[in-house]
Amino acid sequence: MKELAEEVRMKFAKKGISDIFEILSEVAFLIRKPLDIEELSGFITYFDNSFIVYLNSNFTLGHERYTAAHELYHIIYNEDILKKEKVFLDKEMHKEEEVKADVFAAEFLMPEDYVKEVFYKLVNLDKNKLLPKHVVRMHNYFKVSYKAMLKRLIQLNLCSLDKYFQLVEICSLENKDKLQSLTKQEGYPIDLIIPSRKTYIPKEYIIYVKSNYENGKISYENMRESLEFVGLDPIEFGYEKI
Repeated sequence: MKELAEEVRMKFAKKGISDIFEILSEVAFLIRKPLDIEELSGFITYFDNSFIVYLNSNFTLGHERYTAAHELYHIIYNEDILKKEKVFLDKEMHKEEEVKADVFAAEFLMPEDYVKEVFYKLVNLDKNKLLPKHVVRMHNYFKVSYKAMLKRLIQLNLCSLDKYFQLVEICSLENKDKLQSLTKQEGYPIDLIIPSRKTYIPKEYIIYVKSNYENGKISYENMRESLEFVGLDPIEFGYEKI
């Protein structure tokens, strides 16, 4: 998986693209919006030769970026499944691919060699001596969530497994104020550890929905649902109610 992640990262680096949201926008319509579904951080649909990725911006920005890398794996390596099933929601049915997607996301956003290099620059401590502030420095550098960074440090043997429960406590919902305070003390903004609640709908998606309706590929009802899901009204585009 390390090699696969490196291959994909280099492919987009050659185009001058490194941000995960920009990368995802290259291969799919990326829609970010707050969804009132706590257990769903993102999903993919496939229609008319296009992938549409929905990210739930009610999750923290760090979590959202990880989900983006997770969905990128599915688009690149589960293309056949997506084209057949049209939507990738049943995690139990595709448990093995879900695990692979998580491993890919970690490798893609936090490559082993680079994590070690940055760790020795910013932390450089014995794996049994890490404190929450050291994880804060690392996760802000790699623009991922605190918890994802902590897990990666343990995977790479840069943090002792025995320290996990002590270090993970601060990123619980009950301790969010403590983590925000520590983040500020370390000189970082708190953007990564709070929900962005951002709504982003690319113009290309709107054109895509409209053209599919006007070309008879989807019904008025499907067009209406596709627009209303992202907070738009068909009437705004001159489509009368049917």
